[in-house]
Amino acid sequence: MSARHVHAVMAAALANPSLIERWQQEPALLRAQGLSPADLDLNALWKFAGLAVKIRHNGLRGELPWTFRLLNVLGLEAEIFASYGSFLARTGTSLGNSLEARARGLCAFLEGWLDCAKDDHALLWDLIRHELALMQLSKTETLDPSSQTSVPLKDVLPCAATVPRVCGTIVLHTMSCDPRTMIAALRHTSPSLHTLIREEVHLCYWQPAASADLHILQLDELGFYLLSCSDGSVTAADLSRRLTGGRRVAPSLLEALNELRTLGILSLHTKPKKAGR
Repeated sequence: MSARHVHAVMAAALANPSLIERWQQEPALLRAQGLSPADLDLNALWKFAGLAVKIRHNGLRGELPWTFRLLNVLGLEAEIFASYGSFLARTGTSLGNSLEARARGLCAFLEGWLDCAKDDHALLWDLIRHELALMQLSKTETLDPSSQTSVPLKDVLPCAATVPRVCGTIVLHTMSCDPRTMIAALRHTSPSLHTLIREEVHLCYWQPAASADLHILQLDELGFYLLSCSDGSVTAADLSRRLTGGRRVAPSLLEALNELRTLGILSLHTKPKKAGR
Protein backbone atom coordinates (compact mmCIF):
# COMPACT_ATOMS: atom_id res chain seq x y z
CA MET A 1 0.00 0.00 0.00
CA SER A 2 1.53 3.28 -1.10
CA ALA A 3 1.82 6.26 1.23
CA ARG A 4 0.04 8.32 -1.42
CA HIS A 5 -2.99 6.04 -1.25
CA VAL A 6 -3.07 6.18 2.56
CA HIS A 7 -2.86 9.96 2.45
CA ALA A 8 -5.68 10.08 -0.08
CA VAL A 9 -7.90 7.94 2.15
CA MET A 10 -7.09 10.12 5.17
CA ALA A 11 -7.82 13.30 3.20
CA ALA A 12 -11.19 11.90 2.16
CA ALA A 13 -11.95 11.06 5.79
CA LEU A 14 -10.99 14.52 7.02
CA ALA A 15 -13.21 16.09 4.37
CA ASN A 16 -16.07 13.78 5.31
CA PRO A 17 -15.77 12.72 8.99
CA SER A 18 -18.89 10.58 8.71
CA LEU A 19 -16.71 8.13 6.76
CA ILE A 20 -14.63 7.55 9.88
CA GLU A 21 -17.72 6.68 11.90
CA ARG A 22 -18.81 4.26 9.20
CA TRP A 23 -15.38 2.62 9.13
CA GLN A 24 -15.49 2.23 12.91
CA GLN A 25 -18.89 0.57 12.69
CA GLU A 26 -18.17 -1.46 9.55
CA PRO A 27 -14.44 -2.25 9.18
CA ALA A 28 -15.16 -4.06 5.90
CA LEU A 29 -15.74 -0.66 4.28
CA LEU A 30 -12.21 0.37 5.19
CA ARG A 31 -10.80 -2.91 3.91
CA ALA A 32 -12.52 -2.17 0.61
CA GLN A 33 -10.21 0.87 0.44
CA GLY A 34 -7.23 -1.47 0.73
CA LEU A 35 -6.61 -0.70 4.40
CA SER A 36 -7.25 -2.55 7.63
CA PRO A 37 -8.41 -0.95 10.89
CA ALA A 38 -4.90 -1.52 12.24
CA ASP A 39 -3.44 0.74 9.55
CA LEU A 40 -5.18 3.85 10.88
CA ASP A 41 -5.93 5.20 14.35
CA LEU A 42 -9.54 5.93 13.51
CA ASN A 43 -10.32 7.55 16.86
CA ALA A 44 -7.38 9.94 16.54
CA LEU A 45 -8.31 10.65 12.93
CA TRP A 46 -11.90 11.40 13.96
CA LYS A 47 -10.74 13.86 16.62
CA PHE A 48 -8.38 15.51 14.15
CA ALA A 49 -11.31 15.98 11.79
CA GLY A 50 -13.11 17.65 14.68
CA LEU A 51 -10.15 19.97 15.18
CA ALA A 52 -10.48 21.12 11.58
CA VAL A 53 -14.15 21.92 12.14
CA LYS A 54 -13.35 23.72 15.40
CA ILE A 55 -10.78 25.91 13.66
CA ARG A 56 -13.46 26.98 11.19
CA HIS A 57 -15.43 28.27 14.19
CA ASN A 58 -12.57 30.22 15.76
CA GLY A 59 -14.21 33.48 14.73
CA LEU A 60 -17.01 32.69 17.18
CA ARG A 61 -14.72 32.81 20.19
CA GLY A 62 -15.26 36.54 20.46
CA GLU A 63 -19.04 36.09 20.36
CA LEU A 64 -19.34 32.92 22.48
CA PRO A 65 -16.26 33.14 24.72
CA TRP A 66 -17.75 31.37 27.73
CA THR A 67 -19.22 28.57 25.64
CA PHE A 68 -15.76 27.80 24.26
CA ARG A 69 -14.29 28.10 27.75
CA LEU A 70 -16.84 25.60 29.06
CA LEU A 71 -16.17 23.20 26.19
CA ASN A 72 -12.51 23.25 27.14
CA VAL A 73 -13.17 22.80 30.87
CA LEU A 74 -15.52 19.87 30.22
CA GLY A 75 -13.18 18.28 27.69
CA LEU A 76 -15.94 18.12 25.08
CA GLU A 77 -14.37 20.14 22.25
CA ALA A 78 -12.97 17.23 20.24
CA GLU A 79 -16.05 15.04 20.56
CA ILE A 80 -18.54 17.78 19.76
CA PHE A 81 -16.77 19.25 16.75
CA ALA A 82 -15.96 15.82 15.34
CA SER A 83 -19.64 14.87 15.71
CA TYR A 84 -20.65 18.19 14.18
CA GLY A 85 -18.32 17.59 11.25
CA SER A 86 -19.90 14.17 10.70
CA PHE A 87 -23.35 15.73 10.87
CA LEU A 88 -22.46 18.41 8.32
CA ALA A 89 -21.04 15.84 5.91
CA ARG A 90 -23.88 13.36 6.38
CA THR A 91 -26.60 15.97 5.85
CA GLY A 92 -24.78 17.94 3.15
CA THR A 93 -25.07 21.08 5.27
CA SER A 94 -22.67 23.97 4.70
CA LEU A 95 -21.45 26.30 7.42
CA GLY A 96 -23.05 29.73 7.39
CA ASN A 97 -21.09 32.64 5.96
CA SER A 98 -21.70 35.01 8.88
CA LEU A 99 -20.69 34.51 12.50
CA GLU A 100 -24.33 34.63 13.57
CA ALA A 101 -25.26 31.95 11.02
CA ARG A 102 -22.44 29.71 12.27
CA ALA A 103 -23.50 30.25 15.86
CA ARG A 104 -27.09 29.38 15.00
CA GLY A 105 -25.96 26.29 13.11
CA LEU A 106 -23.84 25.06 16.01
CA CYS A 107 -26.65 25.70 18.47
CA ALA A 108 -29.16 23.86 16.27
CA PHE A 109 -26.82 20.86 16.08
CA LEU A 110 -26.27 20.83 19.84
CA GLU A 111 -30.01 20.92 20.48
CA GLY A 112 -30.29 17.49 18.88
CA TRP A 113 -26.92 16.10 19.97
CA LEU A 114 -26.84 17.00 23.67
CA ASP A 115 -28.39 14.79 26.31
CA CYS A 116 -29.55 17.27 28.94
CA ALA A 117 -30.10 14.44 31.43
CA LYS A 118 -26.31 14.69 31.78
CA ASP A 119 -25.22 17.63 33.93
CA ASP A 120 -22.35 18.67 31.66
CA HIS A 121 -24.57 18.68 28.59
CA ALA A 122 -27.28 20.67 30.38
CA LEU A 123 -24.75 23.32 31.42
CA LEU A 124 -23.48 23.64 27.88
CA TRP A 125 -27.02 23.94 26.49
CA ASP A 126 -27.78 26.72 29.00
CA LEU A 127 -24.63 28.66 28.27
CA ILE A 128 -24.68 28.60 24.48
CA ARG A 129 -28.33 29.75 24.47
CA HIS A 130 -27.40 32.55 26.87
CA GLU A 131 -24.56 33.82 24.73
CA LEU A 132 -26.47 33.34 21.48
CA ALA A 133 -29.38 35.39 22.85
CA LEU A 134 -27.02 38.24 23.73
CA MET A 135 -25.36 37.96 20.32
CA GLN A 136 -28.66 38.06 18.45
CA LEU A 137 -30.07 40.99 20.40
CA SER A 138 -26.88 43.00 20.00
CA LYS A 139 -27.39 42.78 16.24
CA THR A 140 -31.14 43.51 16.29
CA GLU A 141 -32.32 46.80 14.90
CA THR A 142 -34.25 48.76 17.50
CA LEU A 143 -37.92 49.41 16.88
CA ASP A 144 -39.63 52.76 16.51
CA PRO A 145 -42.10 53.04 19.41
CA SER A 146 -44.19 55.47 17.36
CA SER A 147 -45.17 52.62 15.03
CA GLN A 148 -47.76 51.21 17.46
CA THR A 149 -51.19 50.68 15.87
CA SER A 150 -53.22 50.62 19.10
CA VAL A 151 -53.73 53.10 21.90
CA PRO A 152 -51.44 52.63 24.95
CA LEU A 153 -52.90 52.74 28.44
CA LYS A 154 -50.69 54.98 30.53
CA ASP A 155 -52.56 55.59 33.76
CA VAL A 156 -55.29 52.95 33.60
CA LEU A 157 -54.81 49.67 35.42
CA PRO A 158 -55.02 46.53 33.29
CA CYS A 159 -58.41 44.90 32.90
CA ALA A 160 -59.98 42.05 30.96
CA ALA A 161 -59.93 44.00 27.69
CA THR A 162 -56.29 45.06 28.01
CA VAL A 163 -54.03 43.96 25.15
CA PRO A 164 -50.37 43.60 26.25
CA ARG A 165 -47.50 43.96 23.82
CA VAL A 166 -43.77 43.54 24.36
CA CYS A 167 -41.82 46.78 24.06
CA GLY A 168 -38.76 46.02 21.97
CA THR A 169 -37.31 42.58 21.32
CA ILE A 170 -37.09 39.65 23.72
CA VAL A 171 -35.65 36.14 23.81
CA LEU A 172 -37.05 33.76 26.41
CA HIS A 173 -35.25 30.69 27.77
CA THR A 174 -35.83 28.23 30.58
CA MET A 175 -32.48 27.14 31.99
CA SER A 176 -31.36 24.40 34.35
CA CYS A 177 -28.86 26.79 35.93
CA ASP A 178 -28.41 30.56 35.92
CA PRO A 179 -25.73 31.05 33.22
CA ARG A 180 -24.52 34.22 34.93
CA THR A 181 -23.37 32.22 37.96
CA MET A 182 -21.78 29.71 35.59
CA ILE A 183 -19.79 32.47 33.92
CA ALA A 184 -18.65 33.71 37.33
CA ALA A 185 -17.37 30.20 38.10
CA LEU A 186 -15.63 29.93 34.72
CA ARG A 187 -13.58 33.03 35.50
CA HIS A 188 -11.55 30.93 37.93
CA THR A 189 -8.55 28.93 36.76
CA SER A 190 -10.10 25.71 38.06
CA PRO A 191 -13.89 26.21 37.96
CA SER A 192 -15.98 24.33 40.53
CA LEU A 193 -18.96 23.64 38.33
CA HIS A 194 -20.28 20.93 40.64
CA THR A 195 -21.08 23.59 43.25
CA LEU A 196 -23.44 25.50 40.96
CA ILE A 197 -27.05 25.68 42.08
CA ARG A 198 -29.08 23.55 39.69
CA GLU A 199 -32.66 24.74 39.56
CA GLU A 200 -35.05 25.83 36.82
CA VAL A 201 -34.58 29.49 35.94
CA HIS A 202 -36.80 31.51 33.59
CA LEU A 203 -34.82 34.26 31.87
CA CYS A 204 -35.86 37.05 29.55
CA TYR A 205 -33.26 38.75 27.37
CA TRP A 206 -34.65 42.15 26.48
CA GLN A 207 -33.64 44.97 24.19
CA PRO A 208 -36.07 47.88 24.71
CA ALA A 209 -37.50 49.66 21.70
CA ALA A 210 -35.33 52.54 20.42
CA SER A 211 -32.50 51.52 22.76
CA ALA A 212 -29.19 49.74 22.41
CA ASP A 213 -29.30 48.57 26.05
CA LEU A 214 -29.64 44.86 26.80
CA HIS A 215 -31.26 43.58 29.98
CA ILE A 216 -31.59 40.13 31.54
CA LEU A 217 -34.66 39.63 33.72
CA GLN A 218 -35.36 36.61 35.90
CA LEU A 219 -39.08 35.82 35.85
CA ASP A 220 -41.52 33.59 37.62
CA GLU A 221 -43.58 31.14 35.57
CA LEU A 222 -46.51 33.56 35.20
CA GLY A 223 -44.34 36.42 33.98
CA PHE A 224 -42.57 34.08 31.56
CA TYR A 225 -45.93 32.90 30.19
CA LEU A 226 -47.28 36.44 29.80
CA LEU A 227 -44.24 37.66 27.90
CA SER A 228 -44.29 34.61 25.62
CA CYS A 229 -47.88 35.43 24.63
CA SER A 230 -47.90 39.24 24.61
CA ASP A 231 -47.73 39.87 20.89
CA GLY A 232 -50.44 42.53 20.75
CA SER A 233 -53.12 40.16 19.47
CA VAL A 234 -54.70 38.75 22.66
CA THR A 235 -56.42 40.33 25.63
CA ALA A 236 -55.80 39.73 29.30
CA ALA A 237 -59.08 37.79 29.35
CA ASP A 238 -57.76 35.51 26.58
CA LEU A 239 -54.55 34.87 28.48
CA SER A 240 -56.37 34.14 31.73
CA ARG A 241 -58.80 31.77 30.01
CA ARG A 242 -55.88 29.80 28.54
CA LEU A 243 -54.37 29.44 32.00
CA THR A 244 -57.41 28.72 34.16
CA GLY A 245 -60.17 27.80 31.74
CA GLY A 246 -62.49 30.18 33.59
CA ARG A 247 -64.22 33.30 32.32
CA ARG A 248 -63.14 35.50 35.21
CA VAL A 249 -59.73 37.12 34.80
CA ALA A 250 -57.35 36.03 37.54
CA PRO A 251 -56.36 39.04 39.70
CA SER A 252 -52.79 37.71 39.91
CA LEU A 253 -52.55 37.89 36.12
CA LEU A 254 -53.61 41.53 36.08
CA GLU A 255 -51.12 42.30 38.84
CA ALA A 256 -48.35 40.60 36.87
CA LEU A 257 -49.23 42.58 33.73
CA ASN A 258 -49.03 45.79 35.71
CA GLU A 259 -45.64 44.84 37.19
CA LEU A 260 -44.27 44.10 33.73
CA ARG A 261 -45.61 47.42 32.49
CA THR A 262 -43.89 49.17 35.40
CA LEU A 263 -40.62 47.57 34.35
CA GLY A 264 -41.18 48.94 30.86
CA ILE A 265 -41.08 45.60 29.09
CA LEU A 266 -44.82 45.58 28.36
CA SER A 267 -47.08 48.27 27.02
CA LEU A 268 -50.80 47.90 27.63
CA HIS A 269 -53.23 48.87 24.91
CA THR A 270 -56.85 48.90 23.89
CA LYS A 271 -57.81 47.94 20.39
CA PRO A 272 -58.98 50.87 18.29
CA LYS A 273 -62.75 51.05 17.98
CA LYS A 274 -64.08 50.32 14.53
CA ALA A 275 -65.51 53.35 12.80
CA GLY A 276 -69.29 53.34 12.55
CA ARG A 277 -70.92 52.85 9.20
